[in-house]
Amino acid sequence: MRILHLSDFHLRGDGGLSFRVVDTRECLETAAKHLRSLEQRPDAVVLTGDLADSGDAKAYGMLREALEPLHLPVYAVPGNHDRRDRMRDILGPWCPGDPAVAPCLCYVVEEGPVRLVMLDTMQPGSHSGHFPEAVAVWLERVLAARPGAPTLLFMHHPPFVTGMGAMDEPFENVERFEAILRAAPWVRLCCGHMHRPIVTQWAGCLAMTAPAVSMQIELDLSPEGGDCFRMETPGYLLHHWEGGLWNTHVCQIPSVPSFSGPHPFVGSVNPVEA
Repeated sequence: MRILHLSDFHLRGDGGLSFRVVDTRECLETAAKHLRSLEQRPDAVVLTGDLADSGDAKAYGMLREALEPLHLPVYAVPGNHDRRDRMRDILGPWCPGDPAVAPCLCYVVEEGPVRLVMLDTMQPGSHSGHFPEAVAVWLERVLAARPGAPTLLFMHHPPFVTGMGAMDEPFENVERFEAILRAAPWVRLCCGHMHRPIVTQWAGCLAMTAPAVSMQIELDLSPEGGDCFRMETPGYLLHHWEGGLWNTHVCQIPSVPSFSGPHPFVGSVNPVEA
């Protein structure tokens, strides 16, 4: 079982450059071309948020047009730059939220022996991660339904501290989230948001973040770090289940990066839904 994990496209539908620097449509096309060339096709593709740069409807249409020709199951959760309403309207089959926690786009995918639990940590207008009690109850119930089952828990915001101060914002209800995961050590936590691969142990589980399809955050382990990016090689994670074991591979997307930067994150918003 191979689960290909992409994150942080930051697409714009107006043809402009994201953060005044990045041609994210070209980044998407480069990534889609690479996925089409893979000899070992994944069983599913997961997108962990910031699909659009500012919730632009046209951006979601671009993403659908690029990935639909792969003829693979695609599952998505929103990030802080997304809009749930537009994701539901345009990418509906990719994010079939459980009505029990609406409007949050949380749901479970049963892929043979493994489970993909999709968790929505976005709150409109906010940059940081959120975990309201209704979602906590839902997650606790979902994980208890199949104890010990090999499970990947996908979400946009990492709940753990990364050392890049500007990105290490408070995560709502983090103590509750930690307690739920400590009771489910069979879960592997897979996030986006950080625009670079990070691996740690948190709440008794292996936890990681994916590199970005677009720009990579500059590695700056200071209180101000995480507020700039460089045009480094884009990438993704490939989660491989075989022989009772998860292996996660950090993969690169063939491209010709300029390695320019650091560039500031400017010119986009965390949208509020209409």
